[in-house]
Amino acid sequence: MLFNQPTLVLLLLLAVAVAVAAPVLIKGFMRRGKGVKYEQDFLIQRAPQLMSVFTIFLLIVTGMIANDIIQIPGVVPFVALSTSKTLTGFPLYMAWFGNVIFVSGLIFMVGGWISLGEMFSTDAEVMENHTVRDTGLLAYVMHPAYSGIIQSLLGASVVLTSPFCILFTVCMVAPLWLRRAKYEEALLLEALGEPYREYAKNMGWRRLVPRFIPIGV
Repeated sequence: MLFNQPTLVLLLLLAVAVAVAAPVLIKGFMRRGKGVKYEQDFLIQRAPQLMSVFTIFLLIVTGMIANDIIQIPGVVPFVALSTSKTLTGFPLYMAWFGNVIFVSGLIFMVGGWISLGEMFSTDAEVMENHTVRDTGLLAYVMHPAYSGIIQSLLGASVVLTSPFCILFTVCMVAPLWLRRAKYEEALLLEALGEPYREYAKNMGWRRLVPRFIPIGV
């Protein structure tokens, strides 16, 4: 078998997500840069996206190492807890739990884009006739798509039992998306005023972690 079972399930879930998300993502990309207020700051617009793409590259390389597709002596202990030949016990349970996190991430990411409707752009900006959205997944967390991206990358890292990718996602990718979320809130507060402030207060300013979870940001 080329991949272990948790990795195969991860790839299958990814394929389904791409098929579902592609039409929505294309529309969001076509809206990019057409808002009435747009931020050019690299750290706001491109850094989170590029770091997410770089994490995907790291995951691909890690997956190939963890599944013995490529072999680099002495590298495995630094990127993954086990290879496909030794994925038993705790690493195996950890890998399956990673798929649960991955599925949750896909739901929040794609569901977040869908919940925004015509207000969804792949960049942080205020669209023309922008209104407060509080339905769908936006009723549970203020930035479901950003939350979903982080969850998906984290889940994939756990599937591959990779401490390195887990730490990279938590310490590099998540802070960048959180920074962008806070900037986006400032834009929306300026554009929408009190209605958006009221929405944020009702959400407890939960930017990335759903409010039904006791703790989080």
